[in-house]
Amino acid sequence: MRVLLVWEYGGALGHLARLRPLARRLNAAGHDVTLALRSSPHIADLPKEIRVLPVPPGQIAPDAIREPVSMADVLYNQATSDRRALASQVRAWHGLFDLVRPDVVVLDHSPVALLALQGYPAKKVLLGTGFACPPAVKPLPDLRAWQNHYPDRIRATEQRVLDSLNAQLIQQHQAELECVGQLFERTDANFLTTFPELDHYPDHPRGEYWGTWSDLAGQPPVWPEGDEPRIFAYLKPHRALPELLDHLGGLPVRTLAYIGGRFNGQRWNKGRIRISAQPLDIEQVARQCDLAILHAGHGATAAMLLAGRPVLQIPIHIEQYHNAERTTGLGAGVHVMLGDVDGFRAGLERILNEPGLSEGAQAFARRHADHDPEARLEQLVVRLERLVSANH
Repeated sequence: MRVLLVWEYGGALGHLARLRPLARRLNAAGHDVTLALRSSPHIADLPKEIRVLPVPPGQIAPDAIREPVSMADVLYNQATSDRRALASQVRAWHGLFDLVRPDVVVLDHSPVALLALQGYPAKKVLLGTGFACPPAVKPLPDLRAWQNHYPDRIRATEQRVLDSLNAQLIQQHQAELECVGQLFERTDANFLTTFPELDHYPDHPRGEYWGTWSDLAGQPPVWPEGDEPRIFAYLKPHRALPELLDHLGGLPVRTLAYIGGRFNGQRWNKGRIRISAQPLDIEQVARQCDLAILHAGHGATAAMLLAGRPVLQIPIHIEQYHNAERTTGLGAGVHVMLGDVDGFRAGLERILNEPGLSEGAQAFARRHADHDPEARLEQLVVRLERLVSANH
């Protein structure tokens, strides 16, 4: 079968880390595989038989919403309420579909590609953590409900996006949507690569849970010497980071850190702190550490919980905030706001001294002890084959 794997929105490598191993499995099974995705240096090692194409370029709305509260806001920020821009992008997608002629399209955070597929004969499959496939409710859930946003603005934005999507569907001779979330129901399958406890919309069942997998490689961890507890920190540069590292350096713990992005950590790279210049093997780290400090990225969070490790979460953006909230709700960690140094100190003390947080993480690990990423990938290939064969 001809399979098209698509990654349209989002800058994190987690999208590619889901699609790459699936592409390899499909290729090994003898299928014709094409990847359409954002430019990335991390596709160089794919088998040469896998074709790679760029996704049609989108636009950013000139009045983009600084703190999006729903998927409608995310779509608005990508200029989908500009009907001419949206029609142009859909036309480019149609050109790509006509080139590849896929039997099935797997979409990771790719809403405009999904819109363009309406009326196209290929099977449509969603793949992702759940954040990018909201429920078919109106209004969409407010993902920043703890903040005082303007409900009239939120409703007006959602309606503008809906009107634009429907205008495009009319052009494609397809039925209009009653709400934005309904677009994500116009598929043949929704494979949620997460666990029920980490779903961003836990009150809205809308797919099958498949757990996580990733092919992000990393260096084996080398910990500072000693017998103190091991803390793994996977962070990005931010204003409070020096204070956090200072605090860790003064505690009777051993810290192994990877700081993504530009950061000169030389003055902390001594004694009980070791800063790796390269990404680390997250599964090895999870097995060896006692707790982790993360920005609540989905993949790293799941890896720690599957190993039964509690997590101190410092989310940066909205998707990470909900990952952090889910972790806290499990009794498997603590989350603090970015820049809250006092909250960080208190949260770290809690995880180090409250056994219940480790027990919450261990309970998650026991519930999912039979999760086998390799087996799930094999099962996914079979499911895609069955979807396509049902047409023939």
